[in-house]
Amino acid sequence: MMDSAATKATIGRVASELTQLPEEDLPLVVEFVEFLKQRKARPVQRLTLAEMQAEARRRAALLQDVPREEIVARFRDLTEEIRQEATAQGTAIEGDWVSD
Repeated sequence: MMDSAATKATIGRVASELTQLPEEDLPLVVEFVEFLKQRKARPVQRLTLAEMQAEARRRAALLQDVPREEIVARFRDLTEEIRQEATAQGTAIEGDWVSD
């Protein structure tokens, strides 16, 4: 990892954001960090359909006790955050999605 001012600022921002997450979200954050570390440590491998389905079921099981309304709200918030970041980086177009 680079030891630049931008990296330090990003780490500070992430730490600040983590303090505002609900406590029940923290295991998901830890899991995601572990996923990123593993991904960097090994070459990308293609999963079979059965493996993808098993992983999707495993991850869904982690959310089985979370009310659907909360999951939908989290999904909307996340997609809005991704959209805003993409727009800020110039990789997205402003406006509503009207069709496939």
